[in-house]
Amino acid sequence: MFAMKDDPIIKLALSIHSNPGIYALLLGSGLSRSAGIPTGWDIVLDLIRKLAALKKEQPEPDPETWYKEKFGEPPEYSKLLDMLTSTPAERMAILKTYFEPSDEEKEQGLKIPTPAHKAIAKLVKLGYFRMILTTNFDRLLEKALQDEGIEPDVISSEDDLKGALPYIHSKCYVVKLHGDYLDTRIKNTSSELAEYSPELNAFLDRVFDDFGLIICGWSGTWDTALRNAILRCPNRRFSTYWLARGKLSEEAKEIIHHRRAKVINIESADQIFTDLLEKIEALREIEHPHPLSTEIAVSLVKKYLSDPLHHIRLHDLIHEETEKVYREIISDRFPLTNVEVTKEFFQKRMHEYETITEILLKMFSTISYFGQKEHSYLLTKVLNRLSSLPRERDTGIVPLIKLQYYPSLLLLYAGAISALAANKYSNLRAILLDSQYRNPLLGEKKPLISKVYTWAVFSDGWHKMVPLENAEIKYTPVSEYLNEILYEYLADYLPDRQEFNEIFDLFEYILSLTYIDLTGNIRAPYGFFAWRYKDYEEDKRKSPLDEFIGQVIQQRSEAEILKVGFFKGSVEKFKEIVEKYKSRLKEVTKEWL
Repeated sequence: MFAMKDDPIIKLALSIHSNPGIYALLLGSGLSRSAGIPTGWDIVLDLIRKLAALKKEQPEPDPETWYKEKFGEPPEYSKLLDMLTSTPAERMAILKTYFEPSDEEKEQGLKIPTPAHKAIAKLVKLGYFRMILTTNFDRLLEKALQDEGIEPDVISSEDDLKGALPYIHSKCYVVKLHGDYLDTRIKNTSSELAEYSPELNAFLDRVFDDFGLIICGWSGTWDTALRNAILRCPNRRFSTYWLARGKLSEEAKEIIHHRRAKVINIESADQIFTDLLEKIEALREIEHPHPLSTEIAVSLVKKYLSDPLHHIRLHDLIHEETEKVYREIISDRFPLTNVEVTKEFFQKRMHEYETITEILLKMFSTISYFGQKEHSYLLTKVLNRLSSLPRERDTGIVPLIKLQYYPSLLLLYAGAISALAANKYSNLRAILLDSQYRNPLLGEKKPLISKVYTWAVFSDGWHKMVPLENAEIKYTPVSEYLNEILYEYLADYLPDRQEFNEIFDLFEYILSLTYIDLTGNIRAPYGFFAWRYKDYEEDKRKSPLDEFIGQVIQQRSEAEILKVGFFKGSVEKFKEIVEKYKSRLKEVTKEWL
């Protein structure tokens, strides 16, 4: 480990590493200084000089004063562009000279992402930052993020803010507080920077309350509205760091005092963010390969579920583990070609998928069992991610292509059984109704359960290859195997084996009915229950499934499963599908001994 001593950069690196996603970045023009990007005011002054040249007048030594005397008002970015151009194409041509590099500038390393931009993008990719506020107009940060494979959600106007995805669902939010250079509504003058809209103020109030703050490249002097937004936030639950280059302004000192910020003197933005990235990567290397244990993971999920203040930490914890599993699934560890797929190979790969999914499965089940309606989106998000694999993963040896969805199947079963055990039908809805996969060939989204069910993941005879005794003579071997292994995983929530079996069967039955409802296909999958209860009707016995059907019909629209939206909320629709599926089961089981 690093020698701590009094090195503030090491302390900051440790704080970021220990609290991924907790800090928002506030970046000013200093971040793009080394890229040769002019400030907004620099551009205004240059536009004034161009205008004066057209009028064959000399604006120096004070272009701003010349403009005021000439036109009787302060200079504005949009009005200057209107005076200098006649068409959008002309406007674009002028703007490009300030923000987009020429071939010569590219060779000189100008107007391209700096080491600071690149380091920040890597830290975003690693999950350490996901909220970035900037006063800059350029797109260097967006370019650096895209180079790392991240498409950020960019907010550059009040219009963007109104239709934006809530930031808790975003991999990376870039908020361009003063606009984008291609939008003439950018904020530049003192009057424009003095006040934000109520919508932007409300957004900033949430951000400054939810996140700690790391400030770099911003003086705090001119941006009155932004300064006021920080000062009116009373919360100091997370630290503020001010990365200062040179002397601090009086306005900056006021903010530092208010936020009790820690000041770190730096040489440049490039130096500090490159240094932070190196130290954080070193910390990650030191910790590798000590993964989060299952017990700690479940404990953290329970802690974060119980406290609304930890909603971001819960999101990031689940996201990080999901991404870890996703990267494993699509890695070279699981090739889809040039292997001999024997029974032993197939079972070995199943066990490997179970191993990489174990921690996420326990976390997923915990959310499904204890989580409230506001947490259910996490269940959908995990399943959507793991089941929407890259297009190139859709070619190869067919049974291995299909087995890639085994982790999703495990999560779907474990989560849905946990939801039913806790009577959390909103969580069951998130898993069965709301979850979707993206067709890798067509790009369209379809219901997850139209692809991820036992007979789809284990088709063409491979269902008899699961590691279950006498699997080859079983009618539902995959369901029986899942029944065995998931009981061990979910014993904390369903210790009674009989109760577990009944809920397991109920889930598979609901899955089948939902499959018919969402796809319109009567040839729905069937599970262990089809074997377990096949003689009940003939023996005039009522199964737990019959009791469930009777309760829903009796309760009608008050039945929990209908209230959350299954079967369009209609008891008539439910009864119709039950009858259709009854015929399907008779057809399937009529020759079973």
